[in-house]
Amino acid sequence: MTRNDYPLILQIKDVIKILGFSKSTVYSLVQEPDFPVLQVNNRKVVYRDDFFAWLDSKRKIIS
Repeated sequence: MTRNDYPLILQIKDVIKILGFSKSTVYSLVQEPDFPVLQVNNRKVVYRDDFFAWLDSKRKIIS
């Protein structure tokens, strides 16, 4: 799947699938101040483009 194949609003289960991380690891990431999460009522969601921008910002070049 490409980035644009995902819905505009990602649920946490989508983030878990994309990253391949455990549920507890993703919920820990969600608590980080720079993680682009939105609280909508009792649900946490993420704008797709903000999530991938955040993910790109975490990339490190290894030389």
